[in-house]
Amino acid sequence: MSEEIKTQCSQIQDTRSQSSKAELRRQQILDAAAECFRKSGFHGASMSEIAKSFGMSAGHIYNYFDSKEAIIEAMVKRDMDHSLERIAKIQGEKDILKAMLGTVDEGVQRRIDRSELDTEILAEAARNPKIASTVQCTDTVIRDKVSHLIRGIQPEKNKSSCELNLAAKTTLLMALFDGLQIRAIRDPNMNADEVGKVLKTVIQQMLQS
Repeated sequence: MSEEIKTQCSQIQDTRSQSSKAELRRQQILDAAAECFRKSGFHGASMSEIAKSFGMSAGHIYNYFDSKEAIIEAMVKRDMDHSLERIAKIQGEKDILKAMLGTVDEGVQRRIDRSELDTEILAEAARNPKIASTVQCTDTVIRDKVSHLIRGIQPEKNKSSCELNLAAKTTLLMALFDGLQIRAIRDPNMNADEVGKVLKTVIQQMLQS
C-alpha cells in the first residue's frame, strides 16, 4: 500500500471517528434535553439548563443544535427511526399478528414512561407550525408502515372490505397507544399489566374482523 493511500485511509478513519463522536454527543444532548423538558416543560427549560445538566457550556451546545426547536425536531425524528425499527422487526416475522401482540406490553409501558415528554412535544406542536409539520410528517411515515402491517393480517375472504376501513383501523390502533399517554397523566396508578392484557384482546379482535 502506497503512502498516499495510507494517508487517505487514515483521513477517512479520522473523519468517521469524528462523525461518530459528534453523533454520540448529539444523542447525549437529546437525552439530557428530554429530562429537562420532563421536569421544567419545553418553555421552562432553557438551552443553558440543558447544557448544564449535560456538563456542557451554553455556547458549546449550539455547535450541535441551534435552538430548542431543533432539539425537539431531532427528538421526533429519532423516535420515528426507533418506531420504524420495531415495525420492520414485526414485518420480518412469519405471523405478523402474533409478533405485533408480543410487543403490546412493551408499547404500553413505553407510552406510560414517555407520557410527560410526548405531551410536551404535542403541546408545542399545537402552537408551533414548524414542530407541527415535523410531527405530522413523521406520523404519516409511521402510519403508512402500520397500515402495511395491518394489510398483511387481514383475512383473505374479507380483503376487499378490509381495504375500505384499513385507514380507520390504522388510526384506531395508533390512537389506542397515543391515548395511554393522557391516561398515564390523569391516572398515574393505572395498572399497565392489566391494560396490556385487555389491549391485546381488543387489537386481535379489531384486526381479524
